[in-house]
Amino acid sequence: MSSPTDHVQSKEFPENYGDLRIVSGDGVVFSFHRMFLSHVSPVFKDMLEIGTGQELRLTEGSTALDQLLHLLDPAKNPRPVDINTIEGLLGAAEKYQIERVFEYWENQMTARDTTMKFIGVRHPMVSFFLAGHFGRNEFASLALREVLRAPDTELDLPTLRRFTVDHKVITQLTRLRQERSRKLIDHIYNHQKTIFIPTDCCTRQALLMMGANTIPLVLQLIKEPSWNSFERNIDIWPGCPVYNSGHHKGSRVTFESWKKEILEEEMALPETAQYF
Repeated sequence: MSSPTDHVQSKEFPENYGDLRIVSGDGVVFSFHRMFLSHVSPVFKDMLEIGTGQELRLTEGSTALDQLLHLLDPAKNPRPVDINTIEGLLGAAEKYQIERVFEYWENQMTARDTTMKFIGVRHPMVSFFLAGHFGRNEFASLALREVLRAPDTELDLPTLRRFTVDHKVITQLTRLRQERSRKLIDHIYNHQKTIFIPTDCCTRQALLMMGANTIPLVLQLIKEPSWNSFERNIDIWPGCPVYNSGHHKGSRVTFESWKKEILEEEMALPETAQYF
């Protein structure tokens, strides 16, 4: 805990901005409104009713408190969610029982398209572990669903080093992603074995070339095991049922069948209790 001589006044919450001095664990002083704190937090309400002074000393760092007060003050815009500092903010929200913070975080991490239709969770791996740690089970399921289908570039694996994460869980999630990739890839190879039978018009050499042409698509599905990835990269697979529907009867039906099967699995909400 800092001494009074070490204190620095917050520029965003200057002296006399409110009727209460809040001192962070690292010596930054925030001037804030007692009424706002009492309204949003039963813990703060009790603390302020018991105490008679005009100063509240907290153990949280100034970054977390700055984010928290920006979120609680109706006259200010909330700070953008930063996955590198969000754990401190959520920790303060849990300690002081401020549900609004969790609702704001979940809303900010929920990705939507231009029609506001739900399409996924941003920073899914970090969101998954934070949601599980803080007991937000429903949001943890949404994040886990995204973990299993998101591009590997969106998993923020380096960021996880900041958290206490069971590496067995990471290994298990990696295995589940690999299983998703394998199912998608099996559809491709099983289809090719069924359709491209070597004949006079389709030689074994042509069949081998067709197999080689699937490699770029297979690599994409390993990086992003989802139907969205399959559809987005489908033009690099010459043997796709869509492009061959005129030559091979029932190919379009095959394609739609794959889509239905894969999307049903992707959209199911997975259980999360086993991970926490």
